[in-house]
Amino acid sequence: MSDSHPSGPPETPETSGATNQGAEASAIQERGVIIEGRRVATAMNDTPRALLACAPLVLLPDAGYAWRDYRAILERLAPERRVFALDWPGFGASDRPTPAEYVYTLDHLASVLGQWLDALGVARAVLLASGIAAGIATRYAAAHPQRVVGLALVGPLGFAPRGTLETLASAVLRAPALPRLAEPALTSLALGPTTEETRAIEEERRAERARPEHAVSMAASAALWRDMDAARSEAPALARTVRAPSAVIRGGLDPLCSAAEARVAAEALGERGGLEVTLPEAGHLPHLQQPERFYQALTGLIATAEVNLASAN
Repeated sequence: MSDSHPSGPPETPETSGATNQGAEASAIQERGVIIEGRRVATAMNDTPRALLACAPLVLLPDAGYAWRDYRAILERLAPERRVFALDWPGFGASDRPTPAEYVYTLDHLASVLGQWLDALGVARAVLLASGIAAGIATRYAAAHPQRVVGLALVGPLGFAPRGTLETLASAVLRAPALPRLAEPALTSLALGPTTEETRAIEEERRAERARPEHAVSMAASAALWRDMDAARSEAPALARTVRAPSAVIRGGLDPLCSAAEARVAAEALGERGGLEVTLPEAGHLPHLQQPERFYQALTGLIATAEVNLASAN
């Protein structure tokens, strides 16, 4: 169920009138989709009919981030295909139920993902999942192989024993007195080398920390980290059941996802393993520092997925 009709965005100077199809497809709109009685903030474009045959891209942010932190990816690919992204419950512009009111686990969010895709009418897609969301996407891909035609994991977490900063981040989330002191430094360290985009994200984080609902997001993050930690030993075996072509993309300076963890994830994916791509001088969101190399890896995976789709048909 949606609180905004999916047939098209409201007319704006960007999208009204006889604009060209590429401009219309590039316009990213946020709408609300109601899942389990709660609003899930949803970003999407309106795609010309000619592009409906292309595999859609579905972007799944890391816990603690919002779809707007990945907006550049959506805008880059929107002229050529449908693109979708969400804010997970508990984060961004989505409803933020407390952990006492909501089940913040990877399994539950994988179920939410399936319901959200159904509500949007997305039958098959390439999933791009960052950080903790890699575990959610892997669960969904393993359970619904016919619906996931490609799987890109960016800085995946939860596939190997925790590194130093992962351990620190987990401790910060579990200790109520620490987040206000340590979170800004951890955010800056995770984002990596400064760019215009990382500065914008850090500014939004500062504003976010001043909002009353930020405490709920921190509690939701802590719950997801606990659940991810509990499932670490099972994650590689689950990844081996994924059948879609896959890739693991890691920033060479990512302090959360170590090179060893990225390798475990890549080697575990599917029967032959996934492509492993390391982007030097990039952090936990490598598209912010190495956009061209990031898009080269991502579009290569999408092309493989579409070739496989064409062969199957």
